[in-house]
Amino acid sequence: MIISPENTRDRADLRGVPGLTHWDLISVEKPARYLGGEWNQAAPKPGANISVCLAFPDLYELGMSNIALKILYELLDADPRIAVERVFSPWGDFEEILRRKGIPLYGLESKRPLHAFDVLGITLPYEMTFTNVLRMLELGGIPLLGNERSSGPLIIAGGPSAANPLPVADFFDAILIGDGEEALPELCERVISWKAKGGERRVRGRLELLEEITTIEGFWVPQFPKPVRRRVFKGFASSAPPLKMIIPNVETIHNRVPLEIFRGCMQGCRFCNAGYFYRPRRDRTPRALIECAATLMRNTGNESVGLLSLSTSDYGCLDELVTGVVSNRVFPDQNITVPSLRMNEATLQLLKRGDQVKKSGLTFAPEAGSQRLRDVIGKKITEDDILRVIEATRESCYQTVKLYFMIGLPFETNSDVDAIAELVGKIDGTARRMKLRKDLSISLSPFVPKPFTPFQWAEQLPAEELLARRVRVTNALKRTRAKVSWREEFLCGLEAVLARGDERVGKLILAAHRKGCRFDGWGEQFRRKAWEESLKETGLTISEFARERSLEEKLPWDFIDFRTPRAFLEAEYRRAIETARGVVE
Repeated sequence: MIISPENTRDRADLRGVPGLTHWDLISVEKPARYLGGEWNQAAPKPGANISVCLAFPDLYELGMSNIALKILYELLDADPRIAVERVFSPWGDFEEILRRKGIPLYGLESKRPLHAFDVLGITLPYEMTFTNVLRMLELGGIPLLGNERSSGPLIIAGGPSAANPLPVADFFDAILIGDGEEALPELCERVISWKAKGGERRVRGRLELLEEITTIEGFWVPQFPKPVRRRVFKGFASSAPPLKMIIPNVETIHNRVPLEIFRGCMQGCRFCNAGYFYRPRRDRTPRALIECAATLMRNTGNESVGLLSLSTSDYGCLDELVTGVVSNRVFPDQNITVPSLRMNEATLQLLKRGDQVKKSGLTFAPEAGSQRLRDVIGKKITEDDILRVIEATRESCYQTVKLYFMIGLPFETNSDVDAIAELVGKIDGTARRMKLRKDLSISLSPFVPKPFTPFQWAEQLPAEELLARRVRVTNALKRTRAKVSWREEFLCGLEAVLARGDERVGKLILAAHRKGCRFDGWGEQFRRKAWEESLKETGLTISEFARERSLEEKLPWDFIDFRTPRAFLEAEYRRAIETARGVVE
């Protein structure tokens, strides 16, 4: 590791957390999650104008792999007026200690309680973290409901699952729709100015600040509900990525330094929320990325750089980029990882560079088994593409191939369901014929309709029907060597409620939180009975949010200008209908 003078500071300890001892930490799993003090963390700023804590509502290992958190942390730390910190959702063992001892959840850098910050910015990466958000607020000594907060930190949300802000509107003071690189610093600028003018001391000062925030493009304020336009960071291509990333205390889910090579996707898959959330496509230049990769490795000591995007093999200059990073070597054993691939020509070229590109396995998402259904959903790959990629792994070191499929897609028939096992069988047969030792891993997930996609009007099938289709696939897959995993149908039904819900869903989330729901995306932690009871208590049902909607119906989130015209999404949905009918007929 290369260590510069500015990042040699006192190592992690528990000073600043009254009542918490080292004896407490040795009784919990992975105590380093709660220590802070990592290399490259932000230095103290005693004279800062405001304090901001960036929160990720899941474990440290996941949050420290989140690229958005890294971007915003480094961006805010560059401003001498802002003291920035991090906080992650504690696991149950540490939560029990905090509650038993009356210790508030704190920022890792200074150990300051969450309620003592000026701004708490919470990333919403996926819907099943919503109950964790409430746990973190409660543990931090912050009232859960926005209309009950007259003081304390400003509670801000952002991220892909904030695209429809209505389900979580009760809990936040402001919610950002879109990119945060410019929007969050602008909000901090308003808070600095507001504090300097004595806004905290005025009776209506907080409301004045919230009303001021409504003038920042991208921010929606529940107490002043106005139309809002998704924020796009147009300067992404010429901007610098985070280059001095914090080195985690414990191993994270991605043991690499991420380098975002482009943002956005123009593939147009009709089910994909991310594909529309991150539009338009913006590419960084290979020359800049090659220099950034070397700087990242020098600053962190990490020998692995991950080329990050929604689909890295779509990057037009990928070969030039890989060649440049390899040539501009910092460490003898450095390597490149490519976490997101398509089954296309660029991927075939990457497979020939096995000595330069590190990957324990290959992960692809055909999504549908039949060509008919892939055409319907806008997935631009063919069966020939898939089998060519499998054949191309003959000379590579990749032993594992993981395939993602969805069940219950719009216009899916039994033939489409059966086609999943048929396609896997062909892949398995190709590997056997070529004497390739490949471990096939199949992941099945129910389709979840998401706002601001062409399938936002589509139905999510009832859990019983989804289960029947899943069983149909898994029984057929027993004829192959594939290992199969799946997401639970009731859980995905809840995800549809949290994604396509309106203001009423906030009461459901609150009820589930009060019944102890947390880490809902973790199978062993998910409490189905508690959610069922919460649905009953609030008078809500999954079916009312999962139902098909007509194109004439006003949608709860129509007040948001997502920069993709509703007329375009309607036209894409009609094309899907026509494609399905044309093939069927």
